[in-house]
Amino acid sequence: MRCSRPSEGSVNKVRAHIFDFDGILADTERLHWQAMQDVLKPLGATFSWERYQRMYIGFDDRDALRAAMEDAGKRVDDAELRVLVKKKAEAFLDRVSRAEIPPFPGAVDSVRAAAAAGPVALCTGAVSGDVEPLLKGFGIRDLFAIVVTAEDVSRSKPDPESYVLVAQKLGIPAQHCLAIEDTPHGLQAARGAGCQTLGVAQTHAAKDLAPFADRVIESMVAFKKGSSHKKGSAHTF
Repeated sequence: MRCSRPSEGSVNKVRAHIFDFDGILADTERLHWQAMQDVLKPLGATFSWERYQRMYIGFDDRDALRAAMEDAGKRVDDAELRVLVKKKAEAFLDRVSRAEIPPFPGAVDSVRAAAAAGPVALCTGAVSGDVEPLLKGFGIRDLFAIVVTAEDVSRSKPDPESYVLVAQKLGIPAQHCLAIEDTPHGLQAARGAGCQTLGVAQTHAAKDLAPFADRVIESMVAFKKGSSHKKGSAHTF
């Protein structure tokens, strides 16, 4: 069930913060793209980084790989898609193991500040195996009351299913949840669920996020600076 958006001019206090992962907490989008190329190259279905940013970023692996195959004129059934998703996850973990993945500046402090104000959740189109090791490595896994990944839903962002599920699990109306996203697809998903939306221009230009966000900031450093530490209070910037 989709929740209604706050009425124009209404003020809804933020009672929970919902963070995306890739592009918000960790700079991993290029690794995801590279892992997809590892899997798709033998199939003749590779695509450029620019196309990934324009067309596929924000999708979960299932939808991104399905779309890439279809755009390359190749059909893929559900069984073949599951194999591709599994191979991509393995390729991603291999690349992560050979790279040093730091959190975005301000990301860890932002999560800690949000957790001091109320419940914190993660809503990501990645699979749990992609995010759990990095969350633990950043020292913030225990701060997340709820984690919803691609395995928990049948439809990826921009469909609102994942955000609806997070709000249900939190037990907090979506209009009192602030979703922090870096892509138009992610913001559309959050807005469709009824969440308040904050765009962070770390992977997309602010002008591309503005149509789908209640507010846009340049980085997670700005989020941390604007955080309210009073429990149950509205987030201010």
